[in-house]
Amino acid sequence: MNHARVKALKADGKTVSRKALKSGRASLSTTPRDSPMASLLTSPAHSAAPSRVGSDDDDYDDDFEDAMTMSTTSASSSLEIGEEGISTFDAKQLIEELQDRKHNNSETREQLLELYIKILRSRYTPQTHEWLDEAATELGELFLRAANRGMTARERMLSLQAFILTVSTSEEADVFEHGQNTLKQIINDDDDEECEVFAIYAYCFAVLYGGGSEEAAQELLDYLVDIVQTDGESVEAHDNGLIVAAALQAWAFVASHVEDLSDTADLALDAFVDQLDSTDMNVQSHSAACIALIFEASRNHEEETGEPFQLPYDPQRLTGRMSELAKQSSKTVAKKDRKGLRDSLNSVVTSLERGVGPGYSAAGFAPDKRNRLSTADANEDGVVEFGYRLRLRLGNNVAPIDTWSLSSRVDMLKIVFGGHLQKHMFVNPVVTECLSDADFSKNNLAKKAAKHLVAKGGKR
Repeated sequence: MNHARVKALKADGKTVSRKALKSGRASLSTTPRDSPMASLLTSPAHSAAPSRVGSDDDDYDDDFEDAMTMSTTSASSSLEIGEEGISTFDAKQLIEELQDRKHNNSETREQLLELYIKILRSRYTPQTHEWLDEAATELGELFLRAANRGMTARERMLSLQAFILTVSTSEEADVFEHGQNTLKQIINDDDDEECEVFAIYAYCFAVLYGGGSEEAAQELLDYLVDIVQTDGESVEAHDNGLIVAAALQAWAFVASHVEDLSDTADLALDAFVDQLDSTDMNVQSHSAACIALIFEASRNHEEETGEPFQLPYDPQRLTGRMSELAKQSSKTVAKKDRKGLRDSLNSVVTSLERGVGPGYSAAGFAPDKRNRLSTADANEDGVVEFGYRLRLRLGNNVAPIDTWSLSSRVDMLKIVFGGHLQKHMFVNPVVTECLSDADFSKNNLAKKAAKHLVAKGGKR
């Protein structure tokens, strides 16, 4: 189903919704004053000719940026940033300005949040922690308050994004205990569905990287399954495909961090299988991926303990059902979306049939002198398979995405960091931990490159 955007609350005398009253946002905005932007940061003394804030990579598909639709004209016009980035950002000053609701209205607060997000995403360096870590918890709590009570949907969305970025950058952000109830309130009460989506994502990061426990992660999994199982009704978003799809993606992200899914897999699988019949393409696709992740976790559990999960579904019956859904999608799904849904479902089918990760290709080539492939790499049909086609590419660094667990984490971090994930991968401690199983080793890349070079040798 298409997601309809709800108009943001304004402070110009328009009617305030019931949800706004319930969450405490029904107050008047204030009069703007001179921009406080310039006092927040300083450039290195040795920097080259200044340039304004800009993206380091304009060519990427970035859900985070799309949702934000950042307009930095007012903020960047008063700032000049050196080519070598930011040496100091005044987090204390930012906190004071965001709290000063007497002098700063929603528009000014939005610009402050935009600036913070822009710097943390695209200007991140190891030195960022010199000003961020000490203030991380206070910033996180402030962003949550603003996300719950901001006058406009845009201010609330930016606050949620700032919160997620803070928690996914600093290991010092201890925000879960303070933020759990607030995030649940936003998910239930906000009248903008995109804010609800990012509140779901924020809840995940708060649990996993903001001071939550393993028990809290398990409780969050149950909470997300409840959203899926009730078609969003449990959070007052009945039959909302956007919210259900977000809950599914969030479930996979959290589940990929949980050591043992055996206690929750049964109930979760029921909910995900039911959603395969959804009329929403994203819900179908994410449901299938969650099913694949559960069976992957079961295989891993069997390797470690000798016992798989006791799941109530035969994987062969599920593959048959998803194969049929993939065929039906050619008739029921818009042309531009058909390939994506079909590829997603077929990827899960291959995963369940062969016990492999996402995007695995069984097609390949027969080894011979021309392509220098060893017969030891060939399958029972004498073919060396292409194998995993999905890659995490960060500059010159490439890693295969060979598990559903890794895939879910990569997808979420791309939402958070977009085209700037490369800046964070090898230096941001939270990102490094989150993607610790991504294999960027030279031996791995050489093997993958060798397979790629035989692409002209004749497909079997």
